[in-house]
Amino acid sequence: MLRGTVVNHDGAPLFGATIQWEGENNGVVADMEGRFELAQKTETSNLLINYVGYNEIVVEILPEENDVLLEVAGVANLMEIEVAAKFRDTYISTLNPMNVESITGAEFKKAACCSLADCFETNAAVDVSYADAVTGAREMEMLGLRGLYTQMLIEKRPALSGLGAPLALEFLPGTWLEGISISKGAGSVQSGYSAITGQINTELKKPHQDHPFYINLFANPMGRIETNIHLNKKFNETWSSGLLLHGSYQNKDVDRNDDNYLDVPHRKILNGMYRLFYRGSSWRSQVNVHLINDERDGGQIAENNDPSGSFYRVRQKNKRAEVFGKLGYIFDKPNTSIGATYSFAHHELDNNYGNTFHQGKQRNVYTSLNYNTIIGNTDHQIFTGFSFLYDDYDEMLDDTDYSRIERVPGVFFEYMKCGGGEKSSFSDKIGLVSGIRIDKHNLYGWLVSPRANLKYDVTKNTVFRLAAGLGHRTPSVIAENTRLFASSRTVNVLETPEMESAWNYGANLTQNFTINEREGQFAIDLYRTDFKNQIVIDLDQGHESALIYNLNGKSYSNSLLTMLTYELAPRLDVKLAYKFNDVKVEFVRGLEQKTFVAKHRGLINLDYDTKNENWAFSTTFQFVGKQRFPDNTSRPEELTQDHTGFSPSYTLINAQITRKYKNFEMYLGGENLTNYKQRNPIIDGEDPFGEYFDATQVYAPVLGIKGYFGIRYWIDRDEG
Repeated sequence: MLRGTVVNHDGAPLFGATIQWEGENNGVVADMEGRFELAQKTETSNLLINYVGYNEIVVEILPEENDVLLEVAGVANLMEIEVAAKFRDTYISTLNPMNVESITGAEFKKAACCSLADCFETNAAVDVSYADAVTGAREMEMLGLRGLYTQMLIEKRPALSGLGAPLALEFLPGTWLEGISISKGAGSVQSGYSAITGQINTELKKPHQDHPFYINLFANPMGRIETNIHLNKKFNETWSSGLLLHGSYQNKDVDRNDDNYLDVPHRKILNGMYRLFYRGSSWRSQVNVHLINDERDGGQIAENNDPSGSFYRVRQKNKRAEVFGKLGYIFDKPNTSIGATYSFAHHELDNNYGNTFHQGKQRNVYTSLNYNTIIGNTDHQIFTGFSFLYDDYDEMLDDTDYSRIERVPGVFFEYMKCGGGEKSSFSDKIGLVSGIRIDKHNLYGWLVSPRANLKYDVTKNTVFRLAAGLGHRTPSVIAENTRLFASSRTVNVLETPEMESAWNYGANLTQNFTINEREGQFAIDLYRTDFKNQIVIDLDQGHESALIYNLNGKSYSNSLLTMLTYELAPRLDVKLAYKFNDVKVEFVRGLEQKTFVAKHRGLINLDYDTKNENWAFSTTFQFVGKQRFPDNTSRPEELTQDHTGFSPSYTLINAQITRKYKNFEMYLGGENLTNYKQRNPIIDGEDPFGEYFDATQVYAPVLGIKGYFGIRYWIDRDEG
């Protein structure tokens, strides 16, 4: 390979310069640092370098040369023109054979985005809701199913499963994120067998690309204060390090509905990550250390209760330490590399919900070795490798032991054919990602996961996709259902949980278009998930218990999503989305609609930037349709009059205004501006230790309107 750097006469890198061999049509583009790689010639050849505003230069390269510094000089005489281009903050790629929606860092700034949970506020594919009325925990939903069936990845590494699942969305602060990729349906087999409805991959800020110093301060009238600080150092072209810090504190009693329960739990969170990167010409490495201490305290307000101290409290303590990283080598052959990924995590929780106690420790080890190369040319690529997962759980629910050890070695093979663009033949318009992985689970035996994603370019702006695949996941029936403990129900696990498995089938149509010289995108997703086995949570057999058992019958989810994004007027972007979810499970008494899943959802997002880009305005409308309550007929009617049949539909409005300066931003926002609140979210809250108490039947916000204010300040790298 010929490696080099392109600079101007002042030594500044020329990002976007094109480099190609004379007489060839294909070339490469220089990166942000002006660096490039190009297949070397076996004989002396001329290299052509082009950059806007400069005359083309021709440099003779000898076969033995492999590292060059190229200076572009000589300003070309050009007519003065103004070029305006806009990159969408969320988009669906028409190049990727898989249906992947990308969310950029610019989209995160349209809301507070204090955590990963907040980053989906303007997104239609992922819905986030509160799990109950007392803990403040949030969980996501995708393709009509709980987020448990969507594999969470951090930089393409499986993460935050098991004991970390209930608060996983809170463990990644929003400012740490560079971007999010949402892969819908049957995805890649490279990251494991756990993806059933898709994969959500979060990319963290890289120390060599992030600001040397960045701070974000956030506060709201309810007493919540948060700070995020980024400290990054680029030592040279190969070594860099970064420190990401997050702190959150809330100790104010908030009870707006006067039910004597905290609408927002008290909490103290300390979260930090240290990153060390090495980026050589062939070797690449990173080491990360992540530490979390999360303490929450909710439930009844103590001073308003019996002085004897007999009041209902929820206390959650989570401590997590993790070391993870990567080591890779890039070969001279294009798109050929070998890499190892590793992580070692220790998670401890000590929680109590009234008189119910949940303690646990999880020791997790994950390693993988991946190799990728091309077949013939870069249009045909293969990925293969193996992985090993080790999970050691010490978990207790009161006096019942749910400890276990899991050992899962696995191998995978995946083929990708790139296609598309303006090529004319049918074969050239086909893109394909097809793979299979085989894992051996010590508790559940052999797991085979075939998956395929097919893309056809009808035109260069019209793409049609089909996907199908089988996914599996190991259930953690206690840790993943801690919301059940915020009630008087007894959790009854009726039989030994089996591995959850489901087929997912999907289709996508993506259409890019231009109207009045302004770009837009229209997309339709249609997916079906069919479970071979599922862990069923049955709340319909009476108020005394929550029954947990293996599926005996049908369970499926049909999900339809239509989405339109368009620049309605200069600097005014609109996003419209409608989602339909048909989710049914065969419970003991028959096939029924799943509880707390809205069949109909809608979203409207409007974004406007002033011409000088000093001001930004964002408004989001969310419509949530009615949801089924569990059967509450065994409770007294006067306690459940607001929890019978189906919940009402409602609309939420969120808005934010941002004032921008060179290195400083101020933002002011409001959530739930319609002040919509669920009536009586807690059943029989006056008697929390009685048989009818239930704080889990939540379908809407418990807290009404919320305001917030924040500032962002940073130092640019050239000022550092």
